Amino acid sequence: MNNNKSWFAVVNPASANGQTRKVWPKLYKRLVQHGVQLDYAFTSHPGEGTDITRQALKDYSQILVVGGDGTLNEVVNGFFANQTLINPNASLAILSHGTGGDFLRSLTQKRGIPSFLDVLKRQQVTPIDCGVVQYQAPSGELEYRYFLNVADVGLSGETVDRVNKRSKVLGGRLSFLIGSLMSLLSYQNKEMKCVLDGKVIVNGTTNSIIVANGRYIGGGMMVAPNAELADGVFDIVVLGDISIWKILRHFPKIYQGKHLDVPGVSFFQGKEISIISNPTAYLDTDGEHPGYTPVHISLLPQCIKLWT
Repeated sequence: MNNNKSWFAVVNPASANGQTRKVWPKLYKRLVQHGVQLDYAFTSHPGEGTDITRQALKDYSQILVVGGDGTLNEVVNGFFANQTLINPNASLAILSHGTGGDFLRSLTQKRGIPSFLDVLKRQQVTPIDCGVVQYQAPSGELEYRYFLNVADVGLSGETVDRVNKRSKVLGGRLSFLIGSLMSLLSYQNKEMKCVLDGKVIVNGTTNSIIVANGRYIGGGMMVAPNAELADGVFDIVVLGDISIWKILRHFPKIYQGKHLDVPGVSFFQGKEISIISNPTAYLDTDGEHPGYTPVHISLLPQCIKLWT
């Protein structure tokens, strides 16, 4: 690598159900035509975006993500090594080209080259909050993962696992909608205990606990309508012991952000969350399934510099 270019792009060719591989040459050409100087590398397997980012940050201070929410999550994890920022001055920009694109929905930026170029022209870099979750990996070991958008346990975690194992050719919204409905039919609420900033807020049968920095999950569900990326707190949405039929009845409200008033749904704000469950619950971080409960989630205030 060399540093004669101002940007380094981490490109996931498998994102958007493989479409990114086909369109990247055109995207790259357009970026260069508009004066964006960049080098890039393709990811070739899950998790490689983290390694590529760590290597790139030795020579570059401006990282561009080209892909979906999963690629963004890998790159954000690449900003850290040994639980410390590799380069506190490094900044991050997004050229969204994935299936869900949920994180981008919390920004004024839209999908596509024109909106991304507008972001570069504004030269506005905003420090935003980041979450870090300690969880049980499939190996049984405790591991760490960083996230910008949402971490949750329960129904959403199982839905993400189901969706990611299948083709997303139908697009983000429909893929996650179908996945959610299929998961609902087999999902059973679990005994969970959640401690928020030292206070027990959940202790009983629960469907899901959602810890949100951004507002959207699942291809456009506005699960945390009041969440702000740089306010120094998580928005926590708890779906209690709610039946499948009640969720189905109120399901459209989630897309509108009007579900917080539904009986059985609770809302909190805080910075430090611990969750245990029986049986073990799936963990979802930014649309990926890295592991299971028990989990411990902490907020890192305004530690990621994002081009907005």
